[in-house]
Amino acid sequence: MTGKRIGIETIESFFLDEMGAEKVFRYLERADFMLLIYIERLCEDSEDGRVYLKDLAKEMDVTMSVLSKMITSMQDKGYVSWKTSETKSGTYVQLTNRAKNKIKQERDYMRELFTKIRRAIPADELETTMTTVSKISEIARKSREK
Repeated sequence: MTGKRIGIETIESFFLDEMGAEKVFRYLERADFMLLIYIERLCEDSEDGRVYLKDLAKEMDVTMSVLSKMITSMQDKGYVSWKTSETKSGTYVQLTNRAKNKIKQERDYMRELFTKIRRAIPADELETTMTTVSKISEIARKSREK
C-alpha cells in the first residue's frame, strides 16, 4: 500500500471487518465475555470467591449505575448470581456454572482458531503480524487516554 492514499472506508473496514473481535466469539457476545473475565479474575483473587460491585466498578472504571445495568443483563442471561453480603455492606456477584461453561467453550474455540492460524501462516509472518497489531493497539490505547 506504499504511496497509496488510504481512505476512511479502508480504515473503517480494517477496524470493523478485518480486526473485528466479534469474529473470534462463538458462544458469547464480546462484551459479555469481557465482563465475565473481569468477574472471573477478581473472584479468583478474592478470599471468598466473590467480587463486590464497588471493586468491579473500580477495576472496570465504570459508574455503579452502568455496572448495575451490565450485571442485571448478566443475571438475566443466567451468567451471574447477584447477592447482598451478610457480613459486609455491599452487594457481590459470582459466576454461575453456565457462565463458567460458556467461558470454557469460548476459550477452547479461541485455542482451536489460533491453532488453525498458526498452521496457515508461517511463524515469521505471524510474528510480524502480531507485532504490528500490538503496535496498532498501543497507539489506539494511548489515543484514548488523551
